[in-house]
Amino acid sequence: MTLGEKIKLHRTMKGLTQKQLGEMTGIHEVSIRKYEADRMIPKKEQLEKLSECLGVPYNEFVDLHISIDSDILPLLFAIDEVFEMQISSENNETFYIEFKEPLVNHFLREWQSLKELNKLGEVSKEDYDVWKSMRSSRTKAIK
Repeated sequence: MTLGEKIKLHRTMKGLTQKQLGEMTGIHEVSIRKYEADRMIPKKEQLEKLSECLGVPYNEFVDLHISIDSDILPLLFAIDEVFEMQISSENNETFYIEFKEPLVNHFLREWQSLKELNKLGEVSKEDYDVWKSMRSSRTKAIK
């Protein structure tokens, strides 16, 4: 999903028009329209306003550009700083991350089920993307 598609999805899920979102954030309606059409990229300050107004974590709108294995290490380190986790392995080739937080584990079970349904064709890619966006907007701080 593009940034513009994410903004539009969350705006429409909140039942807001572009004009209403613009008024709530102080961002001109024309800019909102351009963001949603991916013709203009919002600055960090605008993304923060959109995130707050739409009730979506800022990270939902950030494109992480993960292309090689070492790109995930900063993310894993950041997760480890917030959530208690344990790394284990049965064969020193495949590793598992276990979280102490029950809500994280519940989310991971739900996510795995949905991924499997998507792989089997029982859930479309579009529905899967909507679920991910809705899930991130419903998530509250766990700590």
